[in-house]
Amino acid sequence: MSTQNKSLITWMAPVSKILALMLFVINTLLWFDAEFARQVASFYSGIDSSLFTLTTSNKLIVWFISSLQISTLSFALFVVAGIFQDFAQGRWFTQRFSNQLKWVGISLLVFLLLSPVVQMLTSLALTYTNPAGERLIAFSFGVDIKGLIILFLGILLILIAKVMTKATKISDENKQII
Repeated sequence: MSTQNKSLITWMAPVSKILALMLFVINTLLWFDAEFARQVASFYSGIDSSLFTLTTSNKLIVWFISSLQISTLSFALFVVAGIFQDFAQGRWFTQRFSNQLKWVGISLLVFLLLSPVVQMLTSLALTYTNPAGERLIAFSFGVDIKGLIILFLGILLILIAKVMTKATKISDENKQII
């Protein structure tokens, strides 16, 4: 690996960690900014912003719900930071590297699977203060192109992790022969 590539990869680990933390900061700022909160609420819940009233209590609840989903991406980015650190040190034929790839893939799949649950819980949290008969629950399993990309990347990373596990075993066996 060239010095330039190694330098770039070395920087990617802290950048990944910063991005992981920024996800939470941005989520918090969006939920508690008066201008953006309605848009974010409508996006997460799938319901029109005219159908709910944003109160401090339901903003806290939906912030927590959205933070649960975001935590899966944040976890994945922290694992990615470890992948970059290992890669920069030339450690890719290790079980740790394979496990890290697998966990990033699993995190992406969990993020995708949480989407309809987050939508349902968010719509409930936003409308629980509405009068009886005006409370809503939104639930959808629709997958857009971004969802398909996340699905395929998650599965691909899990499969690559399996291949890397086998490659690591072969590498370890070859080291014992020499």
